Amino acid sequence: MNYTMRSLFTFLLLAAFSTAAFAQFQIGFRAGYGFSDLRADSELDIVADQFENASSLSTGLYLEYAFSEVVSLRSGLELSRRGTTLNLSEDLEVFGASLPFGASAKTRFSYIDVPLQVQVHLPTEGIIKPYVFGGASFGLATGGNIRTTAKAIIEFNLMTTSIDLDAINYERFHVAAVGGLGARAQLAPNFSAFVEGRFEQSLTEPYDVPVIAAKTGFKGLNFGAGVAFAL
Repeated sequence: MNYTMRSLFTFLLLAAFSTAAFAQFQIGFRAGYGFSDLRADSELDIVADQFENASSLSTGLYLEYAFSEVVSLRSGLELSRRGTTLNLSEDLEVFGASLPFGASAKTRFSYIDVPLQVQVHLPTEGIIKPYVFGGASFGLATGGNIRTTAKAIIEFNLMTTSIDLDAINYERFHVAAVGGLGARAQLAPNFSAFVEGRFEQSLTEPYDVPVIAAKTGFKGLNFGAGVAFAL
């Protein structure tokens, strides 16, 4: 971490602690479902038709620290999944597993994520409060697998293979830019529920694309809902 980043991080910590007496803290739970795919890089153009979205899940602890009725800092701890689906046009070895022609390889990696984002509530009347948010998410990959499927009349599973992240030199640390919007309903003085959608794009490049041996990251959409309790 260079001097500028250290200074910025120190400033944010001091700002947070100095306003602690005026802030409202909320804790809750969030769960989401969405889609993940490889980030669109120019190197992928020649094989873009072989990749498709993979379903993704997220669940975990939601934290919000309100500096005012408009601006808050949100964080938490999430278990999430990122990945992609590769349609095999030939016999191929993917992350040490030999996969057959005509199958689909659904590659998913599990992460522990810590989001750090600024949230702005739009001033409205009533119990429904729209908001927008943006910032970063910091993650650590904990494992991965490849689920190989084939489709006749219906899709059926051929095999599921675990991925040894260390053996393939997978970059475990992950950073993504995140942005989204949502709406919160204040159902009781200390209890609220919310729904939201978010988009993320990797800033790091952990994924070694099997077909062209080039590294890239992920992008994805996630639609979630949760509840929060004011403390």
